[in-house]
Amino acid sequence: MRQDGRIKAYKKQLEKSGLLGDTYMGDGRQKAQEEGREEKNNRQPLESDKDECQKSICTVIDYVLAPALNGFVVWALSQAMMRGIRRLYFLARDGYIMYRTACRYTEIYRLPVECRYLYCSRYSVRIPGYHLSPEKALSYITLGGLDVTADKLYLRAGFDRERREAMHRAGLLPYGKEEQIPRRELALAKKRLSESRLFMDILKENSRRALPAFEQYLRQEGLLEEIPAALVDSGWVGSMQKELGDSLKRLGRKKPLSGFYFGLYEVPPEADRSRYHTYFFPPEGEIRRKVLFNNCLFETIFTAPHGMTLSYMAEKEKIKPLLSGISEERKKRLIWMEKRFAAWQETFLRKIFPPGRDAGVSFDRLAKDFQKRETRRAIEKNMELFMHHPTKEEARAFGGMDFTDDILENGGSRIAEELTRKELWENHLISRIFRELLSGGGYVRQSPWYEGSAALREHPGYHIFQYTGYKYLLYYRKECARRKKYGASARNAPARGT
Repeated sequence: MRQDGRIKAYKKQLEKSGLLGDTYMGDGRQKAQEEGREEKNNRQPLESDKDECQKSICTVIDYVLAPALNGFVVWALSQAMMRGIRRLYFLARDGYIMYRTACRYTEIYRLPVECRYLYCSRYSVRIPGYHLSPEKALSYITLGGLDVTADKLYLRAGFDRERREAMHRAGLLPYGKEEQIPRRELALAKKRLSESRLFMDILKENSRRALPAFEQYLRQEGLLEEIPAALVDSGWVGSMQKELGDSLKRLGRKKPLSGFYFGLYEVPPEADRSRYHTYFFPPEGEIRRKVLFNNCLFETIFTAPHGMTLSYMAEKEKIKPLLSGISEERKKRLIWMEKRFAAWQETFLRKIFPPGRDAGVSFDRLAKDFQKRETRRAIEKNMELFMHHPTKEEARAFGGMDFTDDILENGGSRIAEELTRKELWENHLISRIFRELLSGGGYVRQSPWYEGSAALREHPGYHIFQYTGYKYLLYYRKECARRKKYGASARNAPARGT
């Protein structure tokens, strides 16, 4: 489908919602043109050969991403007030644009909810606790991923360059520095690491050194205050809530944290499921929604214009996060996208607070309107069109953005990898079944956003159809395993959007 036809499809869905009708669209496009002229005058636009990509990004933000973002943020704020939660912590970096959006709503409506931005990452939160539970640490370090190498395992452990090189020279793992470790051999790697006294001693030493500053940062940010609080994040497995909660409990906090997530595929073992709330899909069921959604693409778009949190350090009388670097090009792009999201929100607020009227839509009414079936359906369908059936223009505009699924967010590649026809075929249902169930595995080059990769080649619909079959089988097997493990209680969990 051409981009003009796709815009009509997006608009058709939004017109079914009284809240997300086309009232703001013309204003939004005009504002985009004004911003484009301003950028040109300031000599800070995106590169000229990317003008078409910029238009596609603007279109997707206006018609797909901004409505979904605002729907989620309004839902999280309303849920917080309904549950008596007075403080929300938006987790870096996925929560950055969510945080900026939420602050504007709390300002406009004077909501009794305090919003804070918490600098953290799986890496910065886990390393301080490695020495407290070495077995758990090794499980984190040897997690599977799209591209796991020996060097990445040492990075996950918190080793600097000198110590990583020492591990390679010692031949602790039977792999080259950048050699990919097959998923089925990660258990062996874990065993070898656990048996190395040198590795375990350094691991624990690094962890003990990182713990004091981490704990002081939690105190500094008010997480030890006995105020009803919750985390807000993209989600997926909810591990940060469990790990932060464990750290706070160890430090004496009595009130447990709750969490509001865009979606969850699962929750940590032994976690209190009633404290994990989802907007788009819960861990239980919703197979179709999960198949048509792409969390990798979501993370690539909804992220902050700063690096990941590596650790914490004392600076004068405060604890400050130590962040990784970020390329200037990526930073400029993310700031530009953030402005686009903010422009959409301001246009939307003008719609619900028209000039010349004494009062606009109340926040309670706004939250209910966002939760109406036709509004939720419009957001869902447009997300499906963009993520699962992107146009070539959309795949080109977003596909070149960088992504990594590694805990340290090191390296990375394009979100839509340039796959050959053979590589596309190797990700089809029958091919994956043969490799994983019959032939005992084997390396298959994957793309974080397969649908985007397919859209850049010939016959994208056929490849996406075949890959969708594989995803359905994958999530169906996970759902069966979950039901077998948890029984009837798995089917009686809180519903989506609660």
